[in-house]
Amino acid sequence: MFGWFNRGRKWLRRGGVALGLVIAGVTAFFVYYHPPMRLMPAPLIFQDSGLDFTDRAPDLVDGSQIEIFYATNRLPVGPRDNRIYSVVPDFRLHLGTAHLRIGAEGTTLAQIYEWSTRAGSDDRPFVYLDRMQETALLPEGADPAEPESDAWFAEIDAALAQSRVKDVLVYVHGANTTVERAAGQASQIAHFSGRSAVVVLFAWPTAENFLRYPRDIRNAFGAAPHLAELIAHLAARTQAEKINVMTYSAGGTVGSDGLAELAHGNPEAAARLGEVYHAAPDADFAGFVDDLAVYGPYAQRVTTAANLGDSALRLAAAVNRGSRAGRPDLRDLSPEAAQWLLGAAGSLGMEFLHISPDTMVETSATSHTFWYDDPWVSSDLLVTLLFHLTPAERGLVRQVSPSGAEYWEFPADFPDQVKALRDRLVAAFRAGTGG
Repeated sequence: MFGWFNRGRKWLRRGGVALGLVIAGVTAFFVYYHPPMRLMPAPLIFQDSGLDFTDRAPDLVDGSQIEIFYATNRLPVGPRDNRIYSVVPDFRLHLGTAHLRIGAEGTTLAQIYEWSTRAGSDDRPFVYLDRMQETALLPEGADPAEPESDAWFAEIDAALAQSRVKDVLVYVHGANTTVERAAGQASQIAHFSGRSAVVVLFAWPTAENFLRYPRDIRNAFGAAPHLAELIAHLAARTQAEKINVMTYSAGGTVGSDGLAELAHGNPEAAARLGEVYHAAPDADFAGFVDDLAVYGPYAQRVTTAANLGDSALRLAAAVNRGSRAGRPDLRDLSPEAAQWLLGAAGSLGMEFLHISPDTMVETSATSHTFWYDDPWVSSDLLVTLLFHLTPAERGLVRQVSPSGAEYWEFPADFPDQVKALRDRLVAAFRAGTGG
C-alpha cells in the first residue's frame, strides 16, 4: 500500500515538473515571440468598391513592395544598407528607408487587390520587413540646418511632390514592439492610403519583452526629445504643408511628452502640426492633459480614440498606479485640469472618440488593437489623416457625458455614412482633376 502511495507521489512530482515546463514554455513563447504584422482587414471605405476613391489602384503595379521612411534612436548593428536596430537606446537619430513586402515572394497584384478590399480577417498575409537602409545620422542636438542628412529630407520632398497628400505622417509605435512589427504597422497607413501618404516611422527602443514594460515606459520618456527633434527637422527642411503625428499605445507617452517639448522649445515648428491622433494612448492621464494644454493649441486637431474597456490599459494603470489617457479617470486630474479639459473638448479642436464595442461588431469589449483590427476605426482614421475632415463630416455622432464633456461615437449606420462619404470624396476628386 505504501509502495503504491510513494509511486503516486513520484508521478505527481513528475507531472508537476512537466506542467511547470509547459507553463514556462508557453510563457517564454508569448514573451519572446514577435511575428510580423498581418495586413489589417480592409478599412470600410475600401471594401467592395476597391481603391477607387483615391484613384490610386495603378500605383499597386509595384505589387507587394512598400517603402516608408524611418527615424530611430535605437543603436544600430550591421552595414548601413541592411541595418538591424537593437533594443539599446542611442543618443543620435538614425534616418533611412524601410523596405517591406506584403505576403510571400511571388505575391500577385490580384492577391494584393483582393486582400486590400476584403473585410474578413482570415488568411491575412504577413507584412515582412526586407531591410532597413540607413542613409543619414543626426548627432545629438544637431542644428536644423545640418547638411549631412540633406539627401534624406530631399527624398521626402520628392515623395511629397508625387503625392496628392502634401503632409508628412509620423507614426509612433507602442511598447514591447520589434522594429519589424512597428514598420508593419506604419506601412498599413502607407498602403491603404493608396500609396499617397508619406509616412515616417519613429522607432523608439523597446525591450521587446512584456515583462520589462516599466523599462519601456522609461525609454518612452527618453525618446520624447528625439521625436521633438525629428519634427523640428521635418518642419525646417521639407515642403510638407502639415506634419501629422499618430501614436499608438505607449507611443502616446513618447508623443505627448515630445509634442509638449516641441511646443515649449520650437513653437514655429509646432505651428506646422496638422492632425495629432492618439490611438489607445498608454500615457499617464494627468500628464497627458498637461501636455495637451501646451501643444494642443498649435495642432489643427487632436483626436484621442479610446475603448474604456481596454484590458491592456487596465493592466497598465495597475502597474503605473494611475489611469491612462486611453482609459481615463477624471478623478486623477486636479479640479483646474478637469475644468480645462471639459472646456477644451470640441471647442479647441480636441476630440475624444469613444470606441463602443456595443455598436461595433468587429471590436471586442476589451480591445486594445482596434485601430487596425476594426475596419470602421481604420477607415475613419485614414479619412481623418488624409482629408482633415471633422467628426461630423466623417459620419460620427456627437454625444455629451453626464459631466458635460463632448465626445464622438460611431453610429449603427456608419457603413451607410461611409458609402455617402466615399461618393462625395470621389466626386470632389474628379471635379478637382477634371476627370
